[in-house]
Amino acid sequence: MMNRRNFLTAAAAAAFAPASFVRAAGAQRRVIVVGGGLAGLSCAYELRKLGFEAIVLEGQGRAGGRVQTLREGLDPGLIAEAGGTRIPDTHKMTLDYVREFGLSLEPFKDGDFADVMHLRGKNYVRGHGPEPVWPLQLTAEERSLGVAGMAKRHLGELLMAAKGSGDSANVPAAILQQDRFTLQEYLEKQGLSHDAIELLTLGADTSVGMGLAMLISLNEQVTKGYFHIRGGNDQLPDALAKQLETIGAIRYGCRVTSVGQNDTGAWAVLERGGEQETVRGDYVVSALPFSVARNLFADARLSMEKQRVIRELQYWPVDKVFLQMQRQFWKTEGLSGFANTDLTSNKFWSLGPESPDKRGLLLSYVVGKNTAKLSVMDAEGRVRQTLADAEVVFPGAQKNFEAARTKSWSEDPWQRGGLSRFDPGQLSWIPINARREGRILFAGEHTSRWNGWMQGAIESARRVVSEISA
Repeated sequence: MMNRRNFLTAAAAAAFAPASFVRAAGAQRRVIVVGGGLAGLSCAYELRKLGFEAIVLEGQGRAGGRVQTLREGLDPGLIAEAGGTRIPDTHKMTLDYVREFGLSLEPFKDGDFADVMHLRGKNYVRGHGPEPVWPLQLTAEERSLGVAGMAKRHLGELLMAAKGSGDSANVPAAILQQDRFTLQEYLEKQGLSHDAIELLTLGADTSVGMGLAMLISLNEQVTKGYFHIRGGNDQLPDALAKQLETIGAIRYGCRVTSVGQNDTGAWAVLERGGEQETVRGDYVVSALPFSVARNLFADARLSMEKQRVIRELQYWPVDKVFLQMQRQFWKTEGLSGFANTDLTSNKFWSLGPESPDKRGLLLSYVVGKNTAKLSVMDAEGRVRQTLADAEVVFPGAQKNFEAARTKSWSEDPWQRGGLSRFDPGQLSWIPINARREGRILFAGEHTSRWNGWMQGAIESARRVVSEISA
């Protein structure tokens, strides 16, 4: 049977057979967009608004890239955000699309609930009452300041200096100045004790560059909180894809194998159904992560600097495990379902309806070197490990557990990583990642100051559109 997407895919294939790429007299410039994630979709959508002939080539059978909502295998009404999960209320470009497509928002984290910190075999509740007595060798000053006080003193001033950049697409100079250190090195330089650093960074990978850690914190600065699209964040890329599908501007199942350019045009070579085809236009936009685009540009005449960042930029491994619970029992205990831990499951989040008596999800979110233990396990092993960790942090998890889904982005052949990782000294690569090379342009979260966010994908698309339409 042919469903809607299969029908539209077949229709698009017919509409964009090779003969259709002969330019009509007086036609607008043609843009080939490689990659149907949020960046590629946004780019094609905005170019079409301006009258350009834009087509998206997507290797998978779905659009959205790293914005992926899982529903199968879970109770109806529960959704698992495998990729992009939160929308800060300061991410204007993302929220503009939410409004444009008539989508509705709900708080990502609501209610007056407390978070948990699990440290050295014991749970500590934060957010209600006085600072816990930590089982750590802290100095008198560190113990007096507590977690919030240490964060404000040793990280807050840097963030305040960076905030002066407003909505600028550039990485703030105050952050770039600290980009030569890892987070661990920077905090040691501030004079914090080893145990204070452990407490302050619980659940984090301290080998991350200090600049990237601060950029992530700056990009998360909010006034009212985080939001989530009711029914699933994949509705945003789906809304963009629907606009493009109805005019035959997406071709699914088209794996691009190379991109090239000359003085008069640019092209993408693709494989589809065992056959090879060359799609030509005036420009090509690469909206793929560099992790899967490294070998595409042999004929692209790129600068040496560009070739280097494409070759060397690394991506964070990201693992998520979603545990469906019969009840959101943690809420009856005044807990949010959010936790930072020193366990294999470094972070826990929760997703579900407001009532604690209804089913919900506890999910572990593990990033960076902390995924090493999970990477040697199969899906069942990851679920067992996560459930065991959940029972430690939220007793009652095993009794309420019903089902699970998992997602490992490093194992996804279309992504090979969850988000771009900039090691110390590499934040200055962002403008190089973004820089156009003749008739080939680049979009994606790795080309944006808002790296790792849906906002970054959308911002990068807006930049590319302005470069093409200038």
